[in-house]
Amino acid sequence: MKKRRSDIVLIAVIALSAAAIWGVTTLLRSEGAYVLVSVDGEEYGRYPLDEDQSVRIDGVGGYNLLVISDGGARVEQADCPDKLCVNQGGIRYGGQSIICLPHKVVAEIVGGESSDLDAVAR
Repeated sequence: MKKRRSDIVLIAVIALSAAAIWGVTTLLRSEGAYVLVSVDGEEYGRYPLDEDQSVRIDGVGGYNLLVISDGGARVEQADCPDKLCVNQGGIRYGGQSIICLPHKVVAEIVGGESSDLDAVAR
């Protein structure tokens, strides 16, 4: 019986820790201002998230179609074989990225206002 009780306590501690980490990261994230696109490590372009537009990105050996709308960005089309970049979905918060390895394309959210909250409460 004692082993079962310690298992339940351990599961509860892990669940509470995960919930606390999720809560802190949710509170501290900030919406970005731009999507920075690079191809093979070189800057391809910087596009504002407050302007709806579609951008064709000519990567290494193919293309990706980046759609910017409603304050976020997503890859809508790509001619790579696995289409992981298309299936990844949209991004809108600082530090989020979409990566297409076959075309060596990286789209990353940058800029924006930082959160007024600090990771250390006083």
